[in-house]
Amino acid sequence: MSEEQKPLVDAQVEEQGSYKNVEDFFLKNRNMIIGALGVLILAIGGYFGYKKLYMEPRVITAQDKIAGAEAYFDKDSFALALNGDGAVSGFLAVIENYGNTPSGNMAHYYAGICYLKAGDLDNTIKHLEDYKPGTDELAGLTYVTLGHAYADKKDYKKAIELYKKAGESADNNLQSPTYYKYAGDLMAEQNDLKGALDMYRKIKQLYPLSQEGQNIDLDITYAETKLGGK
Repeated sequence: MSEEQKPLVDAQVEEQGSYKNVEDFFLKNRNMIIGALGVLILAIGGYFGYKKLYMEPRVITAQDKIAGAEAYFDKDSFALALNGDGAVSGFLAVIENYGNTPSGNMAHYYAGICYLKAGDLDNTIKHLEDYKPGTDELAGLTYVTLGHAYADKKDYKKAIELYKKAGESADNNLQSPTYYKYAGDLMAEQNDLKGALDMYRKIKQLYPLSQEGQNIDLDITYAETKLGGK
């Protein structure tokens, strides 16, 4: 064997040795490896089985259940919408029985509004904080409703914080200026004229074509006058 061929042969021997090591490892540990693969396959199959056979039917059933409560809600029958009528499930029943579905999540928002209409501010806050909005618009609407609830509880600092958060979350010309106006007006009522002026100027700068933006000059002038033209 020439000196040139020797490195090639050594490499082939080393490679064969590596394969042998892998083969030996598999033979020694095949039960463990096969068991682990079996667990993985069962886990994957279980997930898809859970989703297909359990969750999908629940999602459809929850949609049917919440429809009756929504019908009562649309008629301003908030007590029936919340609690049901014996034949039709209310939002609370949908939450209890289908809380892990999209309809169960949406029922938290509806329940929060029903409690707000009834003046039950603690339950309003509880359900709205449990609700997970799926869009920026719904997030803004949720935060502003929470802001109203905290304002009614006279927690004005928290209400202002939520109004600002609502404006930031919605981030559109229709909702945001309204929510920032709520924050500014409440600040003005609490004699935080500097904060109110910042909100009013923000509306004018970011949303000049909105209804609030076109009418905000009076509020700016009022705040500036109270602050001595600062």
